[in-house]
Amino acid sequence: MGHGASDYIPRSLSAGTLHEAIQAVVNGELWIPILMENQLTAITHEEKSLAAKISTLTPQQYRVLCYVREGWLNKQIGFEIGITEATVKAHITAISRKLGVTNRTKAVIELSKMSLHDATTFNAD
Repeated sequence: MGHGASDYIPRSLSAGTLHEAIQAVVNGELWIPILMENQLTAITHEEKSLAAKISTLTPQQYRVLCYVREGWLNKQIGFEIGITEATVKAHITAISRKLGVTNRTKAVIELSKMSLHDATTFNAD
């Protein structure tokens, strides 16, 4: 939630608590498990700033960044997602600009500062 989610409802809730949580969300209220409230205060300004930068990436740019994180070459990334190597390079340039870094290694370092899902397993369609 500290990275931009508006609510968090875990599947492990009891039926009564789940009903309460859904009702709160339907009413436009913020709802999180009581046990998680302390964790929200632990998120730093730097993490929030980084989350805001990452949120500016397009889904395709995020996929490219995830492949870069895995050590894939531009040619491999392009083949995997069906774009040219030049387009991969353009995405990496845009990613670097949006994250405020000067190269792909620094972009991966920034991404590693956050626990984010691997977009390489998502369908781009």
